[in-house]
Amino acid sequence: MKALFLIVLLALSCMKKSSPLSKDAVGMRLKDVEMNISHLSEVEWHVGKWKDTILTQSFIFHVEMPKVSEEDLEFLQKEKHVDAWIIRLIVQRRSEKQDLGSLYAQFMGKKFTRGHAGGAPSNVALRVYYAAAYASERFRSFKCPAFNHRFRITDMKVAGEASPFDITFDQTTSYPEKSQLIELHPSSFNAGNNLVGEYYVEIAPYNSHDKTIHGSFKRLPVWIEVSREEQVSVPTCEGVHEEIR
Repeated sequence: MKALFLIVLLALSCMKKSSPLSKDAVGMRLKDVEMNISHLSEVEWHVGKWKDTILTQSFIFHVEMPKVSEEDLEFLQKEKHVDAWIIRLIVQRRSEKQDLGSLYAQFMGKKFTRGHAGGAPSNVALRVYYAAAYASERFRSFKCPAFNHRFRITDMKVAGEASPFDITFDQTTSYPEKSQLIELHPSSFNAGNNLVGEYYVEIAPYNSHDKTIHGSFKRLPVWIEVSREEQVSVPTCEGVHEEIR
């Protein structure tokens, strides 16, 4: 399954044109970057004594990463000390903005490493959990979800319109926040007890050793919009709190 996943990502990467790295008197930037969000789906949670009621456990989506030539990636590593992309997930709930966390995708050498092709990952998967399911696999196995979770998402979509943009390499800034390394399985985020909101992905050049970013975060022109969730009755879970047993 992992091999098939990598083959699909490599095929998608080959179909997309590399973004050129521009170096001039003004500075350095990656031009006409194409990134998109796709494969948005709900992860159902069958709950209740007989698991006959469906709630939402999380939602998952894929982020298409910048395609850069191996020569330009080598230049960025040697001359700019940039060895990764860092992306962070922001949720906006009316006037409240929350940083849900960040993750980074390292550039790889020209030779194959652990089954990966050289270059940088072409696609990453993100999974956004309700707090009741985020903690552990044990919590996700509960027949009666923790924290009295009873929600199911009924309306969500990818909003905005994908269009090319530039990523600028400029001032180096410390970024001490703990970030996840992107791996084959989806990277997980805890969005709390309610998931209604707008979810934005932002990207910046990153040095994973020094924990510094080499330019401002750039927000993708597309985002996830979760506009409605409904409360579902689970009669067999009334008064049951498996998390405190």
